[in-house]
Amino acid sequence: MRVKINDVEMDLDAGSTVEDAIKLSEAPYIEGSAIALIEGRQELESHVNKYKIVTTQGSIIIELVDNADILTDFWKDNYTEFIGTAIRWTTSNEVAMGSIVSNLVPSNDEYQYNRWDVIISLSGFSNEATHILFSKSKHRSVYGVPDQNKGVVATIVGGKRTIAKLKNTDNIVNIEPIIERKSVINSASVTDFSTQLNEGNELFTYMEVEANPEAPLSFEHFLKIIHDGTFAVDYESESFIGNYMLKGLEKDSEVIEKRKRGTVTLRNQGNGVGRVYIYREDRVSVPTHNIVGYVTKGIQILDTVKENEKITVITKPEKISAVALTQKEAEDYLDNRGITHERDGVTDDDAVIVAQDPRYTVEIDHTKHIKTLGVPKDDFVEIELYEDESPRTVWYFRKITGLLNGDVGHIQVYMALKEMDILMFDSVNKEAKGIIPEKTPDEIVEAWEICVSNTACKHVGNIGIRFKDNKEFGPTGESFQSTNIIGKVVSGFDNLKAFKEGDTVYVKEK
Repeated sequence: MRVKINDVEMDLDAGSTVEDAIKLSEAPYIEGSAIALIEGRQELESHVNKYKIVTTQGSIIIELVDNADILTDFWKDNYTEFIGTAIRWTTSNEVAMGSIVSNLVPSNDEYQYNRWDVIISLSGFSNEATHILFSKSKHRSVYGVPDQNKGVVATIVGGKRTIAKLKNTDNIVNIEPIIERKSVINSASVTDFSTQLNEGNELFTYMEVEANPEAPLSFEHFLKIIHDGTFAVDYESESFIGNYMLKGLEKDSEVIEKRKRGTVTLRNQGNGVGRVYIYREDRVSVPTHNIVGYVTKGIQILDTVKENEKITVITKPEKISAVALTQKEAEDYLDNRGITHERDGVTDDDAVIVAQDPRYTVEIDHTKHIKTLGVPKDDFVEIELYEDESPRTVWYFRKITGLLNGDVGHIQVYMALKEMDILMFDSVNKEAKGIIPEKTPDEIVEAWEICVSNTACKHVGNIGIRFKDNKEFGPTGESFQSTNIIGKVVSGFDNLKAFKEGDTVYVKEK
């Protein structure tokens, strides 16, 4: 049987399941993500009520009327036959396109028509000259229309200026259904892997997002949100879905445009700054939303996904980052992507990269060149953070170190108390507000645990690490109830012991 998987046709054995299709097609898919199954193109188009008619003068958008089944069924079954036909005539009242042969029966009645009506006309009372008329004004006429709804099959809802420009030298280039969310919802279902596929089914396993080349900062923000290859849906409505992972992370204003269906945006200011939205329906432009990019494939999943689900996402371009690699690893990685590599800072093969220039994927993809800044391995520490147990405090730590934005963060040593086996780092007062008690120690602070002082004490936001266990105080000198444990060091122990006041420690998450 023939089915489509992410718009690619495949032959599958009868009785094949969704799981079989994904494996055989090697379709992009991350386990646990939502998928969408459409019964077939005919089923999908049966729920469509808007069409774009592309002419040599521009496009016209029509919307089918309700309660005129004979007319709308005729249009859905036959609209492709009008592709390639001509603009047959134009008058002060109407523009005609066609004609084709139909099985409709004409009437002799005169009717009044409104401006922007779309009429099925059987010219000369013959179904061999079936035309589509676009009404340009309010008028009365006899068009030999079928005996239903005065022959009015649709209304013009877009491209009205195109109507005025059309002449009998113009042609119909294409006609295509406009797939809206309600069309997909009425014909698609989110399903499980054991669902059997049928002839003509269409399966969608991932969504592709293409970057807005004028919004490198915003697109990098989006890449951080989908770091594991999925977009988690924290909120959904009729108009959009949203991810709130980086809520609170402020970004500069970039490109501001109309939020069309499939547009990805980043809120750049106000309540909810840092949130990312993907739009299911058109919305006007607002200065608070940067245009990150556009969904170019798999919009059907966007329409059917629910809150607390996730979508497998691939991007164009894919993320380009050499940060946290060694200079040698970066050389191989970038060479495979056709990007020239220039080493800076410590250039030894085993030096660890902590920054790159250009910084953002979109810029690197454009220049095909990158300069990487290396530091000695001795400046580097690997950590594990307890995001689930100390969410607010981990957010604070990631924010002030830069781990929210990048793959490597850095933090400056405030105090190195060698005799007490303690290393302390300064707070950032603006960001430290609201660090409530989270995962406070019970009886002991173990060596190499990363701790932050909370609002139960005066000096909120101080960060510390002990090199030995302690049963009395946290590494910031506070009591246990004023100490939040946010993670632990997993490698680079000797490196930490060697740091002095004023030194910069580079950190990456395990």
